[in-house]
Amino acid sequence: MEGPYFIVIEGLDGSGKTTQIGHLRDYFQSRGEACYITAEPTELPTGRFIRKVLRGEEVVDPRTLAALFAADRIEHLFHAEHGILAKLAAGYHVISSRYYFSSLAYQRERVDPAWVASLNRLAKVTLPADLTIFLDLDPDVSMRRISARAEGTELFETVDKLRQVRKDFKQAFTDFGQGENISVVDASRPPNEVAEAIGALVKGL
Repeated sequence: MEGPYFIVIEGLDGSGKTTQIGHLRDYFQSRGEACYITAEPTELPTGRFIRKVLRGEEVVDPRTLAALFAADRIEHLFHAEHGILAKLAAGYHVISSRYYFSSLAYQRERVDPAWVASLNRLAKVTLPADLTIFLDLDPDVSMRRISARAEGTELFETVDKLRQVRKDFKQAFTDFGQGENISVVDASRPPNEVAEAIGALVKGL
């Protein structure tokens, strides 16, 4: 394993992305390798506005939201200081919670998926992940975990929507994932077992 690598963790909310990203960060740091953790939506101005929409504080057309996510992704890639490309160039492994497959999955039912794909073509051409890991979890379990959180739910967080999003993630991998390194990991297992499975995938890079 050399690198630096760009690794994306995808999955429904409640699937354990934050926990597993923490384990992966600890793995890299135990090897003395620099690691940068990031997420979408970002903490850049575009991402902060998206978060307001997801919390219901702002209302926009679904096509506007899809375009905002694509714009935020461009900033995420190319920002001179906090961008993924800048961090990779500086020698950091970059681990992102979500990338363009999330747009394709979460927006498919509300916006023409071909149009969403076209909005995200620049990101796919510029920097597909070295490894995309989908933490697969039953939507009913996901919803129970979300409901137990203190901060409440967001726009896409109902069990029916989560069932559809799970299907749409898998469809997005088929439609938009040609040539990419995508692995599905069973997120219903204990966190340490999930971390071991992810570690084996990373060691294989």
